[in-house]
Amino acid sequence: MEKNQLLKDNGCIYRVLAIEEDNVLMIDCIKKTMPVWYKTDQTSRYDSCTEEELLETTGLTLTEEEELCSKARKAAHDRFTIVAGILPFLADDRLRTEIIKRVAKEKNICMQTVRNYLCRYLAYNDISVLVPKERRKVERELTDDEKNFRWALNKYYFTRHKNSLKTAYTYMLKEKYSDGEGKLFPECPSFNQFRYFYSKYKTKQNAIISRNGIKDYQRNYRPLLGGRCAGVCTKCRCWDD
Repeated sequence: MEKNQLLKDNGCIYRVLAIEEDNVLMIDCIKKTMPVWYKTDQTSRYDSCTEEELLETTGLTLTEEEELCSKARKAAHDRFTIVAGILPFLADDRLRTEIIKRVAKEKNICMQTVRNYLCRYLAYNDISVLVPKERRKVERELTDDEKNFRWALNKYYFTRHKNSLKTAYTYMLKEKYSDGEGKLFPECPSFNQFRYFYSKYKTKQNAIISRNGIKDYQRNYRPLLGGRCAGVCTKCRCWDD
């Protein structure tokens, strides 16, 4: 038996969260109730289960995190932040309850909401399950040209070098749409297509931060809302796709 292993018995599916001597901490992945300690010999007759079986049984389709839109990813990570501090204390029921109570108070949400986020994450061991239902729709797959647009913007436009869009476009043509002798391929996207993609997918905050730095954004551009501006990534200087 190993941590994160899935076991099934009589229509129930459990995930192993911790193992201590003759006891194993598991969560019921179907009911998604709080984790419970079981005797190891009690679970020895349980069968192994796969992640695919769990998803099929619960009727859930998980989306790869990188395929989620930026808002969905942010929502999932915000919710994971709520439960992350609880994870080291899963094995101690009393302490776990105290941490849940503290987190609920700090985040100004009810304890049951914290429990729901925690149990959902533990059941699937995947941050993407924390995406709100209305945001689980996956963005359409980018075309090859659009992927090249995104690559060029990240590498040549959203940087401290402050290249122009035209310069980023030119570099893209050179590296993605020309042969070894520098001759352009017969068909390549126009600058208008490149500019349209930029205008559709950029965010003002990320453009300013990536080109001018977070300090400049906070000093000259950040809305005065009395707190941190939600949705702005201060660590990554590339475009958040």
